[in-house]
Amino acid sequence: MKHLLLGLLLLLSFSAKGIEVTHGPWICDMDSTSVTIVWVTDKPGKAWVEIAPDGPDHFYGKARPRYYDILEGRKVLTDSVHRVHIEGLKPNTKYRYRVFTQEVAEWRYDDWVTFGKTACTDVWRGKPHEFTTFPAQSREITFLVLNDIHERAKFMKDLCKNIDFKKLDFVLLNGDMSNRLRSQQHMMEAYLDTCVSMFATHTPLFFNRGNHELRGQFADYLYRYFPTNSGKYYRLQHVAGVDFLFIDSGEDKPDEDIEYSGIVDYDQYRVEQARWLRQLREEKKVGKYPLVVFSHMPPTLENWHGPYHMQETLTPELNKMNVSVMLSGHLHAFGYQKPNEIINFPNLVNSNNTYLLCRIANGKMEVDYVGLNGKDKKHFTFLMK
Repeated sequence: MKHLLLGLLLLLSFSAKGIEVTHGPWICDMDSTSVTIVWVTDKPGKAWVEIAPDGPDHFYGKARPRYYDILEGRKVLTDSVHRVHIEGLKPNTKYRYRVFTQEVAEWRYDDWVTFGKTACTDVWRGKPHEFTTFPAQSREITFLVLNDIHERAKFMKDLCKNIDFKKLDFVLLNGDMSNRLRSQQHMMEAYLDTCVSMFATHTPLFFNRGNHELRGQFADYLYRYFPTNSGKYYRLQHVAGVDFLFIDSGEDKPDEDIEYSGIVDYDQYRVEQARWLRQLREEKKVGKYPLVVFSHMPPTLENWHGPYHMQETLTPELNKMNVSVMLSGHLHAFGYQKPNEIINFPNLVNSNNTYLLCRIANGKMEVDYVGLNGKDKKHFTFLMK
């Protein structure tokens, strides 16, 4: 009888447990007038963000506008990964924000829904999270590039210990942050929770897939955590007078390789991106601003199938775009190639043990290539065309 009562008490305490924010929030896909905020709760529910311009008033000083996680006209109630896209913001403006998720207590039929407890970030004892939209006009840009961390979250934190993230416009994760994707928790422990603790609540996290993000049972779910305005991993992102082109470079071995078990089609995916690049050029969506390209795999410096296929499909289109510089990873070593008969732009390859700190101003991009404790330091200057 005693054990039965104890079991009932445990059951009641579990059922009464409220919803909790377990990961995040983090900022992605920001421009001068919009932002996307993502977070995760331990239960599905109705999610929204409250937002307020920065000021001396308290966040509770008045009702703040709500922006919901909406899919095709319906507020999403069945997901625990919440993605709220906010538009109509002012350029170069600092905002405070707070995230909410209200659990679904009961869903009887049709749209007869009863909501339960709410999880939210604290603005009473703590401060609201903050971000600043990009300016609409050109100005100096500073950003950090990390890649090939391969689940070494502590190393990443140590590597960046001297970085003031609040002085950065964004941080680019340029691929292979994981070894493979097994589950949400695996990805969070591998790097994303650490990114949130270091910078991603206030500094936008731009994500570019590497070949290892293409592997594992959870790989098909990755986009849910890094949504983009284009709906694609490959995209064109404008920041304060510079266009950043994200190339989703795919796998390094042939699609037919036994390692992939016949489930991939990256050759066709690169062909698709080549058509998209051609369309960008023909529709004159590039060319007005200096262009920087991000690609996990460099199209040269490795004699494997993936780079060779990039040379057949992607680089001929990039060569017609007046690219200022490409930043890559993948090699787990420093690499640099000047313009040549294959690529008519420089390609700087960051290693797995260094970061790139990039500053664009006065028609140039200055890049510091820095390792742990300041070792392996190199400096590069690229003219912005």
